[in-house]
Amino acid sequence: MNSPKTVKFLAQLVHRGLLGAEAAQGALSAPDAKKFLIDQGIVTAEQWDEWVDTNAGTRPKLTRYELLRDLGEGGEARVFEARDRQSGDVVALKVLKSELSKDSTVVQRFIAEAKLLIELECENIVSGNRVAREGPVFFSAMELIDGENLQDRLAEFGPLDEDLALDVVRQVANALSYLHTRNFVHRDIKPGNLLLSKDGRVVLIDLGFAMSGGADTAESETTAGTVHYISPEQARGRDGLDVRADIYSLGATLYHLLTGSLPFAGESSEEVMAKQVLEALSGEEIRAMDLSPQVHYLIEKMMAKEKEIRFQDPSQLAEEVEAVLEQRRREAELRERPSSPLLGRRRSSGGRGDRDRDRGSRRRRRR
Repeated sequence: MNSPKTVKFLAQLVHRGLLGAEAAQGALSAPDAKKFLIDQGIVTAEQWDEWVDTNAGTRPKLTRYELLRDLGEGGEARVFEARDRQSGDVVALKVLKSELSKDSTVVQRFIAEAKLLIELECENIVSGNRVAREGPVFFSAMELIDGENLQDRLAEFGPLDEDLALDVVRQVANALSYLHTRNFVHRDIKPGNLLLSKDGRVVLIDLGFAMSGGADTAESETTAGTVHYISPEQARGRDGLDVRADIYSLGATLYHLLTGSLPFAGESSEEVMAKQVLEALSGEEIRAMDLSPQVHYLIEKMMAKEKEIRFQDPSQLAEEVEAVLEQRRREAELRERPSSPLLGRRRSSGGRGDRDRDRGSRRRRRR
């Protein structure tokens, strides 16, 4: 009888295309899956051991890096905490999934993102260290952020309070402003691509879809991103995207962070994209969510369907959000400031009341 762990392992081999479904069924029926597959000539002992060592190819063995714990998985890559055997540094290692390593478009995008992260120097964008290939495995090393993914935080703890959500927006706007100076559009701003470190720093990750602003691209490339957050012009597949598309996505992110729900939902990606283009946010619904007037204004302006109405520059957005946060800090200080106790009337020296009392005392003494 095979253990549940072996059953799961066989299912993973089938899912990744390393083992046929019929062979897996036969192995499940046998007392010993490994022995069955070897006896049938389906795999060799060495091949089976390699699958076990690499967890069906999802944890490659690399010469320079020792893989530690899993940090996350996306559509194209897995991220691990890893130790650099040469320097001793602990890094975040992004490894391209092996089944995609033969797709030249995916590989080029993976390498381009890694090189871009190495070039960029912004405290609100994850920094890259190196990109390399070992055998069929492509990987890139990045700084390890001691914190949490905001999508995971939403799922575990629910919506953020307004001050924290606004500070997230302010810091991401700083990252977008930096990218704007380099003429890049991120195209995939969302909670899942934001890390909140334990010291309060917000870090933008995953620049795999980043492109030069205003560039002409194929429609399939222009609409890249996550449909629940992309701007109307991005959903239409229009060329010439600029930073205002990222500002829209940041507005949708703010909405999600504060409400725990998506601004537009649907049963398919096509339905959601249609709503991004055709439907406006419901002001009544936003007001019913008990958000402050300042946040209500920011969301509506950032998510305006016409990009000319949105904030035109992320630095302008960052300044406005900082002004709101500063006002809130001042109001909080005033509320916390202790009120002065009533000390009573203070005697004055040389006042009219004192002079009148002195004259009365002198008249009584003369009598």
